[in-house]
Amino acid sequence: MVSNGLNGHTNGNNHPPVPIVDLAAWTSGDDQYAQKVAAEKLATAASINGCVGISGHGVDPAKLAEAFAMTKKLFALPYSSKMLAPHPDAPVPHRGYSGTGRENAAKKTETEDWGGTANKTDYEALIDFKESYEIGSQNNKVNYNIWLPEEVFPGFREWGLRFYWELHRAAMVTLDALMMGLELSDEEKRSIKGLHSGHDHQLRLLHYPPIGVERLKDTHASRLGAHTDWSMFTLLFQDEHGGLQFLDRASGEFIDAVPQDGVLYMNIGDMFQRVSNGYYPSALHRVVIKSPNAPRYSIPYFVPPRSDGMIEPQPSRVLRDGRQKYEPVTFKEYSEQSFKAINSY
Repeated sequence: MVSNGLNGHTNGNNHPPVPIVDLAAWTSGDDQYAQKVAAEKLATAASINGCVGISGHGVDPAKLAEAFAMTKKLFALPYSSKMLAPHPDAPVPHRGYSGTGRENAAKKTETEDWGGTANKTDYEALIDFKESYEIGSQNNKVNYNIWLPEEVFPGFREWGLRFYWELHRAAMVTLDALMMGLELSDEEKRSIKGLHSGHDHQLRLLHYPPIGVERLKDTHASRLGAHTDWSMFTLLFQDEHGGLQFLDRASGEFIDAVPQDGVLYMNIGDMFQRVSNGYYPSALHRVVIKSPNAPRYSIPYFVPPRSDGMIEPQPSRVLRDGRQKYEPVTFKEYSEQSFKAINSY
């Protein structure tokens, strides 16, 4: 039985798993040939559906275990305590705590090729059943951090900033490998890398509460509706309960990103799709209900470019492809245009 594409209570697909690529050559050595081979594998895998599992990513397992422990402690706080750092009722700053039912991710994407038997209207009716907390760089004065009082969660601010920069390092390794796989010129690489000081990125802590029997009967109940990310790409760690799925462009059905020790999942976002002139497709993904009686935790790290940086297909890719598929746009312009499609936040 194939899922109806909404709440994902059933999966039933028999598609190949999301490919796994080892980047240990990039994080634990300096063998340039091994790095080139790994980059080629990463590029080939990412060009299929815009999603890849990455091992050898360099994130310390002990720090990752601590991150999940801190995430669980955060969401175990009373609601009144979490609301001492509320996400504002506006898109900016995208920081602080958001309660369940505050977002509809399906409305936040320009992608029209939804695949399968469901259409975009179906997805837009979904309500994302989750709560989240957003953390960024202390140097970002637009998306500024909104912290819980220290006495409410001692050590949380210090830990959050430390882990944020830990994931930034992993993200820059991934970016370098993705650019090498595109065979960009050195000038193009420097230009793209210059858009990523780290101060515009976003660490998100997520908790998907258990889902009761009555909510399971609702076809509009979802962990997280299908959407693409606006960023260049996203790194994501999930717990053992899984539920993350990516659209398989060949079949139009979703495939599971199965939790594996030492593996994070990377998905291409709308910006890298443009930079690569479509070689890396923006990955349509969702989170379905796999274990309704268990809470699910995940930690994504979004890697958008600098807001005023120009995003456009790189000349070497345009020359190779024979035409330019996307017009230049800044991330700020793109975000503002996309937010117009959102009816509620």
